[in-house]
Amino acid sequence: MVIAGASASFETPTSVNRPQATLGWLSGVQALLTIPSRTYRTSRILSRPVVHDCLFLFAIAILSLSSYITGLGFYSDDWSLLSYMKLSADQSITAVFTAVNSSWDHEIRPVQFFLYAACYKFFGLNPLGYHIFNGIFFCTGMVLLYVVLTTLRQPRVVALSIPVLYMLLPDYSTDRFWMAAHAANISMCLTFLGIYSHLRALGCNKGEFWVWEALAILCVVVSGLSYEVFLPLLVATTIFLFVSELSTDWPHSINGRTIARAALRHVVIVLAVALVIIVKALWSPRASYYAKMRIVDYIVYVSHSVVKAFVYSYGYHLLELPGTVWNALSDYYNPTAVIAASFVGIFVFFRLYTSWDRCGAAALTSMPKMLIYLCFGIALFIAGYSLVPINPAKDGFNNRAAIAGTLGVAVSTVGLLGMLTSLAPVVWQKVLFSTVVSFIGMSGTLIIDVVANFWVQSYRRQIEALSDIRSHMPEIPAGTTLILDGVCPDIGPAPVFESEWDLAFALMIYYGHADINANIVSRRLTVGSNGLIFQSMFGPVVHPFDELYVYHFGRKESYALPDAQTAKNYFENVSTDRADRCPPDFYGNGVDALGGVIPMLGYRPPF
Repeated sequence: MVIAGASASFETPTSVNRPQATLGWLSGVQALLTIPSRTYRTSRILSRPVVHDCLFLFAIAILSLSSYITGLGFYSDDWSLLSYMKLSADQSITAVFTAVNSSWDHEIRPVQFFLYAACYKFFGLNPLGYHIFNGIFFCTGMVLLYVVLTTLRQPRVVALSIPVLYMLLPDYSTDRFWMAAHAANISMCLTFLGIYSHLRALGCNKGEFWVWEALAILCVVVSGLSYEVFLPLLVATTIFLFVSELSTDWPHSINGRTIARAALRHVVIVLAVALVIIVKALWSPRASYYAKMRIVDYIVYVSHSVVKAFVYSYGYHLLELPGTVWNALSDYYNPTAVIAASFVGIFVFFRLYTSWDRCGAAALTSMPKMLIYLCFGIALFIAGYSLVPINPAKDGFNNRAAIAGTLGVAVSTVGLLGMLTSLAPVVWQKVLFSTVVSFIGMSGTLIIDVVANFWVQSYRRQIEALSDIRSHMPEIPAGTTLILDGVCPDIGPAPVFESEWDLAFALMIYYGHADINANIVSRRLTVGSNGLIFQSMFGPVVHPFDELYVYHFGRKESYALPDAQTAKNYFENVSTDRADRCPPDFYGNGVDALGGVIPMLGYRPPF
């Protein structure tokens, strides 16, 4: 008999009076609820397969980050966050946090902005420190997901496959690259820690229950105050655990007293999630937009996002994966990325192949069990998009919100692969399952590396443009508006400078004062009688001709535009290629660089 989550053998508890073949999600929870703790000697800890698996996952996560992390920088909203901290008169951590939180917290995410302030105090304007900090949370989250699955007593090969797929699927690639999206990884990490703590509480006596449950509640609250997309997943997981607990002694357990007792063991987590959602709904400025929607309109809005995300996640990122890999190798071949992806694929294959045992084979080849994985995974996917979803994207920065739903993709993919594996001859099942999972992981690593290279190029282009401007325009007086020409707003799916806020805040940091306006020339710019008119997602933005200058990056020259006629002459004689200089882009996704059969389902922005 072994404790859930600390098993060295991944065997079925002998006290559970069920055959080995019945182990699945439900019996895993039953084992957790019925097996007492057992203490292991510290000297044996390094011999446990679970520790080796955790080290393996951590190593794979590091390997998947290693080829590009040193080249990442700051992008889009990052410049605004940094400018408020950099230009704060008081540089104490309290003042820096207050400056950025009061200016930016539109969703009640104080934890997110406190961590930004802490990173700023440690790393200043050096982006590498921020990305290493994010990488630590990313790697730890994958290990915690594995710990949750072993605590649920899932077969070892399953407990490894789900984190591997979740880690290496490119669905939420932006969360690896963008400082402003790092809160998603922090929330993920705390969510898994909270689920683990709740599971430990369920297996404890009354006194220890509240210790673990208090930790679970703390993790839920802090996770929700970092980023909110994981909150529905917590509810879905808690409902699953509640139903599973009732199934322990089915049908005898179905009576009012037993149901009430089980509900009390889970309701605290649901109440904590509800409290965070209510706080955000009442006090978050951005929530007012959704509060004005009718319930029917909101359901339609969410359903539209779920369908679009489903097409991207299961169509573009899974079914079309071989074609996407071909496009990546054909158009953006990078030997370093190929080598890194190959190592990931080989390591994953051998780890899964050697982790295959009778328990894993029985589970993966059982149609009913794999159907549970498939259905629960799809439920998690829908839950991941059910709370104020943003417009889904294939590879661009809007895919940052896909981090929660992608967990459901990983779980359902394992279920589907298990069902397909059961149709193969027994002698090939282990090889087939290990090969397909390792191929998906290897392909995902390659695609993430290709997308990451666009972000690396974007940061280089930003620094080059900013340095260029500074060298040709040593001073920008207060009240000046600078328009950047000759630079595309995106390099592939990665943003360079797209709007009036990112370039302006970057210039504020470079010139050391806040009274600077800026924008970037695009094909949709028009010349008005009183100024240049730019279309943004919030409507038209007009920059008056007073103190208006254009810097052309290609020509290395600046031009004053004091009136409409001068502006028309400039765009007719100097900036003649703005209509076809840059490839088409889509809001939230940038340029669809990797192509594919599945088209962009978003819309091209009017700016």
